[in-house]
Amino acid sequence: MKNKIYIGLVMLAVLTLAFTNISYADQAEQDQQKMMEAYMKMMAVTENHLYLKDFVGEWDVQTTAWMQPGMDPAITHGSGKAELIMGGRYLKLNFTGTMMGQPFEGLQIIGYDNLKEKYISFWIDNSGTAFYLTEGVRDKNVVTEMGEWPDPVTGGTQKVKMVTTLVSDDEYVLEMFMIIGAGEFKSLENRATRKK
Repeated sequence: MKNKIYIGLVMLAVLTLAFTNISYADQAEQDQQKMMEAYMKMMAVTENHLYLKDFVGEWDVQTTAWMQPGMDPAITHGSGKAELIMGGRYLKLNFTGTMMGQPFEGLQIIGYDNLKEKYISFWIDNSGTAFYLTEGVRDKNVVTEMGEWPDPVTGGTQKVKMVTTLVSDDEYVLEMFMIIGAGEFKSLENRATRKK
């Protein structure tokens, strides 16, 4: 009798382990499927990425910059060349021009983060060693981004707002505003027209 009970318990343990392994295998497969779906969603090229295609090409750029409110602006001219990279997930813009009488070059990478559901811009240039980041949303043909940039004067950060408006197939305007208290000060405008 004891042997039968013992054999029964062993059989029950074996069956339990077998079903547990099947259950774990099913769970692992479901988890793997969920992970795959999450990664596919993250890497998808959506309409938000396709919008960036409108900026591809070569551009003549007029830059109007204000050092302080009420001051006359400095106006310079430069050029930009934009291309899609990484399978259309990002727009890379190389800019050349002048700033304060010196050669100026900058690099901007713009993309749409499917997880954050926001546009994100990254900017570096030869006027310093800082990395400048902004992020925001698009309403039709206007992308509005916010960020906090390094401020070399104070050693802290400066809140900024960037507004990029696609005026037509052949023109866009980028405006930069410094956020000061409850107000804002327009410090830069790039008006780009497509080279023919």
